[in-house]
Amino acid sequence: MKELFFGMNPYTFTGSAVIIGLYLNNELTPEEQNSIGNWLQLIGLTVQTYASQVANLESEKQKAKKNTDCNDTTDLDTLSKVIDKIQEELDYLKECQKNVL
Repeated sequence: MKELFFGMNPYTFTGSAVIIGLYLNNELTPEEQNSIGNWLQLIGLTVQTYASQVANLESEKQKAKKNTDCNDTTDLDTLSKVIDKIQEELDYLKECQKNVL
């Protein structure tokens, strides 16, 4: 079922919905059309709501992971040491420049 439904190309997928919708319009009364239309919308909204909450929770997990990664002092220590080395080199170059002038 999943392969059949999601394996369709976009034109066939959309076209099948149009054909089913037109068929139902010819076979059902306006009240029945309204009822089935609302029911199908409810299914769609339920699927969308569930999917959006899953995406929201995944996003929150990613944010939490990034915050955890930012608290990694190993990277900060390494960067601090590199900055100190650069500062030492700059100080040395300033002294050399003074001696040349």
